[in-house]
Amino acid sequence: MRLAIVLGLAAGLLLAGCEAAGQEAPPASPTRTAPPTTAPGTPARTRPPVTVDAPCPYAAASTVMDIVGQHIARTTVTSTTPHPGCAFYRPNGEKAADLAVSVLASATAAQAEAIRLTGPGANPVDSVADGGTVAITGDGALLAVSKARALVVVRINQPVSLEAIELAKLVVARL
Repeated sequence: MRLAIVLGLAAGLLLAGCEAAGQEAPPASPTRTAPPTTAPGTPARTRPPVTVDAPCPYAAASTVMDIVGQHIARTTVTSTTPHPGCAFYRPNGEKAADLAVSVLASATAAQAEAIRLTGPGANPVDSVADGGTVAITGDGALLAVSKARALVVVRINQPVSLEAIELAKLVVARL
């Protein structure tokens, strides 16, 4: 008799836990869910950039070859948003030139980043867009200029700023 009462109470408690007839009772153990990949209100992550062999939208390989005075055997394009990046390679696989464009929060931020990238000893560049700086490094020349919110960064494998400036002008003209 006691067993029947205990079983009846247990069945009653299980049925009382359901909100409506026909619904299953909640599971006995808590379920685990994966934590969200992004915090609420933050944008979803974008895909990582993909680099492919393709013509550069800013300058043809022959134009870059004429500017830097080196044979260009390969051109790659990296799918960065909103503007792609380009790299030009010599026949031996060495990178001759690298062109990158990013967009910052403001024109002031883009200008400040152009100055920061090349360092305090860099030379001013006033002949390209809103201006920027160029520095000669152990690897060649590094140039950074801004055009409104866009930041254009040019790296070449030669310690000559003139070629970097000419390449930057080509990129800025296409923005």
